[in-house]
Amino acid sequence: MMELEWFISLLFISFSPLPARQQEMNVYYLVEAQKSFTDAKQFCQQAYTDLAKFDDAGDLENLGSSLLFNTAWIGLQYTGINTDWQWSLADPSFYSAGETQYRNWASFNPSSLSKQDCVSINYLGFFYNNNCIDTLNFICYDAQRADKPYIFYNYRYPWNDAQSYCRYHHTDLASVRNADEKNLISDLIHTLDVAHIGLFRDRYAWTDNSTSSFRNWGVLEPDLLGDCVAMDSKGYWGTELCFKSKSFFCYRRAVVEQRLQRLGAVSMGKLTWRPAADETVFQQNERRAPAPRSKCSG
Repeated sequence: MMELEWFISLLFISFSPLPARQQEMNVYYLVEAQKSFTDAKQFCQQAYTDLAKFDDAGDLENLGSSLLFNTAWIGLQYTGINTDWQWSLADPSFYSAGETQYRNWASFNPSSLSKQDCVSINYLGFFYNNNCIDTLNFICYDAQRADKPYIFYNYRYPWNDAQSYCRYHHTDLASVRNADEKNLISDLIHTLDVAHIGLFRDRYAWTDNSTSSFRNWGVLEPDLLGDCVAMDSKGYWGTELCFKSKSFFCYRRAVVEQRLQRLGAVSMGKLTWRPAADETVFQQNERRAPAPRSKCSG
C-alpha cells in the first residue's frame, strides 16, 4: 500500500536563529487501497485520526496538483440533520469572538420550509433564507481589497455557482460579521433587491465530529445520489454511493516546529515529493510557492 503525506511549511530566510515555535496543522495521507467509505473510515481512525476533513481552501491548495487519483473518499457524510447556520468563508482567524453568530433576520425568518438552506440579504440589511437554487445577485468578499472588500454582482446565479465565482475571482461569498459590515453590504444592493451572502446550512457532517463549515462542491453537487462524499483530482467534491470502493484521504494533526529567523523574509513553501527508501512513505522537497492570485473586479 502506498501513502502520500502532504502538509505546508513556512520558510523563514535570514541570519541568526531565534527560539523555535510549534504550530499544529493538518497532515494528509492518500491511501491508494480501494475501500468502501465505512472501511476507509475505520482504517483512518485506527491508523491516523480520521478520514480527511478540510478547514478552508488553503487545506486543498496545500495538496498541490501532482497527486494521481480519480476520486477519493473524504470524511464528509450526509446525515439528514440540519447543521447550524454557518459561513462559507470558514477560516476561524477571520472572525473575532461572537462574529460567526451575527444574524439580522427579517420577520418570520429563518423559515422552516424544506430546502430553504441558503441566505440572502436585502437592501435594508435583513437576512432571508431561501432555496439554494434560487437565482439571485450576489456579493463577494475580496481579502486583497482592503479599502473596498465587498463587490456586488448584478448576475443572477444559484448560491453554489455564486460561491464558486467568488472563490475563483476573489476570496469567497461575503460574510456579515457585525452591524457595520451589514450596513456596508446592504448599501451595495439596489432598492427592493436581494443578494446571496455566504451564510448557509446543510445536512452533512464530518466523521471526526469537527465543525468546519468549508465545502467545495462540484457543479450540480451535492446531487443526493449517494450519502458519502468523494473528492476528484481537481479538489471538487461530489456525493457517491457509500459501498463503492475508492482510494481515500486520511488526516492527522501534527505539531510542526518552526524556527524564527531575524531579518528574514517570510514565504510559503509548497512541498513536492520523492520516494523514500522503502518506497512507501513520500518525503518532502521544498520549492517556492507561486504568489497568490489577486484579481479585482466589480
